[in-house]
Amino acid sequence: MRLSSIRDVEGVNALAPKRPLEFGKGNFTVVYGLNGSGKSGYVRLLKHACGAREAGTLHPDVYKPGSAVQKACISFEQDGNSKTHTWSGDGICDDLKSVDIFDTSFGKFFVSSEAEVSYEPPVLSFFSSLIDACEKVASALDAEANRHQSKKPNIPADKKVTPEGIWYESISAKTTTQDIDKHCAFSSTDETEMQTLQQRLAEQAPTEKAKQFRKQQQHIDTLVRDAQKYLGQLSDENFRRILAAKKKSNLKKTAADTAAEKVFSGSELEGIGSDVWKQLWEAARNYSVSTAYKEADYPNVSDASRCVLCHQTLTQEAKNRLISFENFVKGEMQKAATDAAKEYEAASQTIEALPTSETLKTRIDATGIQRDEFSSQVKEFFAQLQARKDQLPGIDSEEAIPNLSPASPEWIEDANAHSKGLGESAAKYDEDAKKDNREEIRKKLNSLQARKWLSENHTAIEEEVDRLERLNRIQKAKKSTNTKALSQKKGELAEALITDAFVQRFNAELKALGASQVKVDLVKSKVSRGRVLHKLQLRGASQSGLADVLSEGESRIVSIAAFLADVTGKSNQAPFIFDDPISSLDQSYEEAVVQRLIELSQDKQVIVFTHRLSLLGTVRHFAKKKSIKPDVVSIRSVDWGTGEPAPIPLSQSDIKSALNTLMDQQYRDAKKKNENGEFEQAEILLKSICSDFRTLVERSIENDLLCGVVQRFQRSVDTLKLKELAKLKDADINLLDSLMTKYSGFEHSQPAESPVNLPEPDKLLEDMTELRRWRKDYADRKATQQ
Repeated sequence: MRLSSIRDVEGVNALAPKRPLEFGKGNFTVVYGLNGSGKSGYVRLLKHACGAREAGTLHPDVYKPGSAVQKACISFEQDGNSKTHTWSGDGICDDLKSVDIFDTSFGKFFVSSEAEVSYEPPVLSFFSSLIDACEKVASALDAEANRHQSKKPNIPADKKVTPEGIWYESISAKTTTQDIDKHCAFSSTDETEMQTLQQRLAEQAPTEKAKQFRKQQQHIDTLVRDAQKYLGQLSDENFRRILAAKKKSNLKKTAADTAAEKVFSGSELEGIGSDVWKQLWEAARNYSVSTAYKEADYPNVSDASRCVLCHQTLTQEAKNRLISFENFVKGEMQKAATDAAKEYEAASQTIEALPTSETLKTRIDATGIQRDEFSSQVKEFFAQLQARKDQLPGIDSEEAIPNLSPASPEWIEDANAHSKGLGESAAKYDEDAKKDNREEIRKKLNSLQARKWLSENHTAIEEEVDRLERLNRIQKAKKSTNTKALSQKKGELAEALITDAFVQRFNAELKALGASQVKVDLVKSKVSRGRVLHKLQLRGASQSGLADVLSEGESRIVSIAAFLADVTGKSNQAPFIFDDPISSLDQSYEEAVVQRLIELSQDKQVIVFTHRLSLLGTVRHFAKKKSIKPDVVSIRSVDWGTGEPAPIPLSQSDIKSALNTLMDQQYRDAKKKNENGEFEQAEILLKSICSDFRTLVERSIENDLLCGVVQRFQRSVDTLKLKELAKLKDADINLLDSLMTKYSGFEHSQPAESPVNLPEPDKLLEDMTELRRWRKDYADRKATQQ
């Protein structure tokens, strides 16, 4: 496996590169950058994505508001196949778990504490796989159990002491559906009883309450009786009886009218014998016998008698007419008509006047039934009765009688039930008045309220029992994942198979790093759950505080040895990543570490992050001896963030390529700004070009003029190259000396009273062209003279 690049980084420290960080094609890559350029951010990102030990917390950019989503794309090759892992801020890429990372935090694993080795023989890997599988299953079961969090409602504290509350607190996976249904049952009867108990407890004068209930009961019963009475009065049967009386009265009246017509056919006026006339006749009779002629029968036809209406003296003809009128009125036909009319009137009077709407409302309110539905039903019932009564005068036949509403409306049944309840409540209040049973009532009410609460949470209780059943099954399954026996057997095998090989590799690494004189031993500390733990301790010392005794450099070289002893025991060819491995090391240790890393890079990819140019120079020096060309990548901090890929520092870049960059890119940019009138920006670019050109002249002196005999950041002197110095000419020395003198003024600060003027752009280009030409001529000359 080898890492290829990291791109599209977001939310990781201050990293915000617009271009990917490429690790090159070779097996050795140096990522160089100054402090704060983003090196540690990349290493922290890789530690999280690869699942390194002590990955730590990966913070976003703390100087920017808001919590950005963390993500990055890591490209790599595995078994010759290109792959990409999109890391989303959490989780570990299984393909990258074999990548080993060394940074400052690694040292504490063996120097300051205990740690488990990474390498395992195949037989132990089998046990590790079994233990890992069991732990994963157990973890998955735990996650499944955690997913089923209890949603069981909390029963009110005062209800916990009730039988219902005690049952609720004891529900378990064994609670049956029948048991739940039994304890959660709550009917309308229970609701009514609960309300009654609440009222009984709230009542301070139960005797008065009983009287109030009986009074309401009386109003209800009276209203019901009246309703039933009106139903009987307006029944079809009574209607038929009234119609029969009406029919008889009409027939008798017709017969009397016919007889009267015969009697009074010779009358001078019309209407004689009619109802109006009869009323006039009866009025005259009453006036005569009560006032005018108290002692005489009506009509008074004695001598000198007068008409009681016109007061004129009656003639014999008038007397005869009055006598005939009286005979008609007292005749049998008229008497029959009058009796029939009275029967009809009596039948009609059997229907009493119904209560008015105001009276009805008062009577409904007196019942104490507050339901609007009840009031509406009663009012509608009486309105229908009134309408039926109003229709009666216009009905002439039984066929025309309208249909009557139900003989017993629904509201009457409700009223009777309510009346019964009031009677029962009144009896209970009478009982409450006779004896003090409030505590018993309170307990019964609390129990009913608890049962109602259970009824309202019936579904939640079923879900809780179902959850407990699931957890019970999960716990039974988890017991089978216990790794104690596997860990014990692995520990026995690991003690013999791991420790000796690990110690041998550690001692070999100490020797390869030139640190054999450091008196430390790697020892097994203990075996825990199949994990063989090791730690470093001082050899032959009275105390084991390794971190307090060793110097920073010694602690660093020892931790590197322990890291390499650990990871080189693996059979895979996964990359090594080092974050500034030579920190605190002297030059000897630094060179030893570099040589060991170069040796390791022959079999696997090695990536080193550093801010030290000396390490970069040392890597190139020893890599060249092994015919290895390391890839060098530079990163820097820019306005939008850190980790942005940048050109390699001039002191470590190829002189030819760097000179071409100055001439073909930077010089053109400066000249263009100068031509566009952007003089300040052009001056800044020219100063930068002059400074960089001076660095390239200096490097040309080291590599070309002095033939690389002495190199910066290198302790060795290549004396075999001294013979090349004989090929130098005065012109070579004079050229480089003049360029070095001319452009050193732009590298070093100058007094304000004598500033160094920048060369003209064309002159600068001429000098750079001259250096490029000389380097080519000098290289050709050396090649010809060999």
